[in-house]
Amino acid sequence: MENLLYKKPSELGDFTQEEQENLRIVMEELKAWDTHDLDRLYAVMDEDIIYHDVTLPPAKRHEGLKKFAEGWLKAAPDFTVFIEKFIVKGNYVVNVGRISGTITGEYFGQPGPNKPFDCMYCQVAVVENGKIKYIRDHWDSYTMMQQMGWAK
Repeated sequence: MENLLYKKPSELGDFTQEEQENLRIVMEELKAWDTHDLDRLYAVMDEDIIYHDVTLPPAKRHEGLKKFAEGWLKAAPDFTVFIEKFIVKGNYVVNVGRISGTITGEYFGQPGPNKPFDCMYCQVAVVENGKIKYIRDHWDSYTMMQQMGWAK
C-alpha cells in the first residue's frame, strides 16, 4: 500500500478548490510530524488550536501544542506517519493510517523501553481561514501499550 501523504491533493479525490486547500494544509501538518519539523507544524496551526490526542488532555493554543509535540518527538525520535486514506468534506479533513516509531525516551511519565510500536490511527481536523483550528487524534494506544510491555 502506498503512503498517500506525499501525493498532490488534486490526485486524491474529486474535491473542490477549497477542499483541496484544506487537504493541503492538513497534509503539511502530517508531513511536519513525519519529518519532525515543529516550525512547519506550528505554521499551519491557528493560534487558538485545540489538539486533542484522545489519550491525553487536549493541548491548547501554541504553548500547549509545543509541549505535546516536543513530548511525542522526544519519546519517539523516529516517529512516522503513514496515510492510507483521506476523506474531505468542506473544512473537515479526515485521515486514516498508521503511526509508528520507537519509544526511546520518556513517554508522558512512562519510562522509554526502547521498543518499536506500530498502531492504527485516525485524525479529524477542522480548517478555518487557512489554519487548523481543531484536531482530534484517535489511535490504538492499547496495542502500543502492549508493544511497550506496559499492558498485557
